[in-house]
Amino acid sequence: MTFFRCRGCRRAVTSTVAERPLPKPDTDDGWYRPEASASDASGHCDDPIVRMHPGTFAVDPDPCGPPYVLDQSSGLLVESGPSGTIVLNPGDGLGLEEHPDVRMRRGYCCGMDGEWGPNLVCTCGAVIATVYSDCYQVQELRLQPDAVERCS
Repeated sequence: MTFFRCRGCRRAVTSTVAERPLPKPDTDDGWYRPEASASDASGHCDDPIVRMHPGTFAVDPDPCGPPYVLDQSSGLLVESGPSGTIVLNPGDGLGLEEHPDVRMRRGYCCGMDGEWGPNLVCTCGAVIATVYSDCYQVQELRLQPDAVERCS
């Protein structure tokens, strides 16, 4: 089993977790789906889709988060943030606190959306993770690869 700790203060920031492949976005196989409740008139439900099963993590080799850059071939803005983020179930983070800058805690009706970058800090103040917890998106916690250490 593995856990992750803050590179700055060495405090554990996750529970123990087991590595598994990152579920692919174009398939439902491997995604953790709690039993979904009925949606209301606005499309909200109490049990949104969560990428990772509790107690598991995956390393995403692709860039994640801001800054966003223009992809010349598609004409769309694409993420160019760090590669190698550690993707977890949101419940597997330990002692993480909301970013002190309220602008980084941006979100909509149900939670933080991570659109402006990392929105969680360690208790020592190190910027460490992004939680995606708003109702319109897949729920996940992503640790910044340069902010944490993997421990076995």
